[in-house]
Amino acid sequence: MIIFVSQKIAEVSGRINVFKLIINQKISYDEFERKICKESTYRKELLTIQARLAEMAEGKLLPEKKFRNITRIGDPVKEYELKTRNLRVYLFHEENTGRIIVTGGKKSEQQKTIKYFRNIKLQYLYQKSHYYDIKE
Repeated sequence: MIIFVSQKIAEVSGRINVFKLIINQKISYDEFERKICKESTYRKELLTIQARLAEMAEGKLLPEKKFRNITRIGDPVKEYELKTRNLRVYLFHEENTGRIIVTGGKKSEQQKTIKYFRNIKLQYLYQKSHYYDIKE
């Protein structure tokens, strides 16, 4: 069984709370950041991603070329892609909680990363709804 925990990002504050999703004690987003820092090619873009996360948390409307809704038709849980020229970060909005970052990736890996993101999101929401069904 996968264990999910959300961790508030202290450096990102504003009207909207922003969390990282911890999956079995690993944070996919942190692994993405480390990989980008190690490669060094896209470090400036990573700083841009971090700035856009802060703007999003403050409730600023970002243009679609920087932050877009990628929610599939009929899905009640909003999905978002925060983007730069070569990097993408995937997150969803959980009611009464805020935005939860699942993972990040390169544009060249976009389809694979979105598939992983949606799979994790579904597992997280299923597990959470199942937990509340048991408690009630």
